[in-house]
Amino acid sequence: MTNPPSRLASSTAHWIAAARARESERPDALFTDPYAAILAGDVGRASLAASERASGGENLFLAVRTRFFDEVLIAEARADDAVVLLGAGLDTRAFRLPLPPDIDWYEIDDGELLASKERALDALGARSPCRARQPVAADLGGRWSEALAGAGFVADRRTIWLAEGVLFYLSAEVVDTVLGEACRLSGAGSLILVDVSGTGLHRLPMMQPYLASQSRQGLPPPFTTDDPAGLFARAGWTSVALFEPWKLAISHGRPLGPTTAGPSTSDPSMQSHFILARLGG
Repeated sequence: MTNPPSRLASSTAHWIAAARARESERPDALFTDPYAAILAGDVGRASLAASERASGGENLFLAVRTRFFDEVLIAEARADDAVVLLGAGLDTRAFRLPLPPDIDWYEIDDGELLASKERALDALGARSPCRARQPVAADLGGRWSEALAGAGFVADRRTIWLAEGVLFYLSAEVVDTVLGEACRLSGAGSLILVDVSGTGLHRLPMMQPYLASQSRQGLPPPFTTDDPAGLFARAGWTSVALFEPWKLAISHGRPLGPTTAGPSTSDPSMQSHFILARLGG
């Protein structure tokens, strides 16, 4: 990669935090993140504004995705679980969600980004109910599972893996490796929650500036797949449930824009999905 991983991780994380902060200010907010505005800072707000100028409007998808991930985690988390955030960024779920206290929580991402996040949360007096919470400085394209073990993670226990908005930034080879390694480390009853888009994403006009930028930097295009169920089955996950964002958005009174696949779209390459995959038990 010609683009430093820390730069990409930081830019994306601050942008997403700014989107969470804006959502939290709405009277009909789908979730509330009291830490997002401070974590986003001016850099995040500027990144969000630039992104939406380039795409032609507000990204309505992000709030629906965060709400869905929140709901699944709250419903699924049990005492003595491990929770692992793959590409954690500036995520604050360990602080803002009502979770069982006997959870061991791990956040994998760029070390500089995680350290700056810890400093900001400490300054805010944030406290997590989790039994243990460990930042893990590692690259998902590298030996992240060794770093995770070094932080105290024990394999073969029930684990909830979250990768919100992460696979988009990885190569197909790295995606296969990450999904397979997460499955290998998991015990019965484990689950993984991710979001993916179909290959039609590459054809959208709003994506062309981003694709051109990636190409100029020698970076891969966004990861996409038209066979999300097969992707997880090949990695070893034993059941896969697909959820359509546009349906969830309508249920929240937040219909998504015309560039997002909806009920009139029969082309599978234009579909996006939230995926909940499980491992036995």
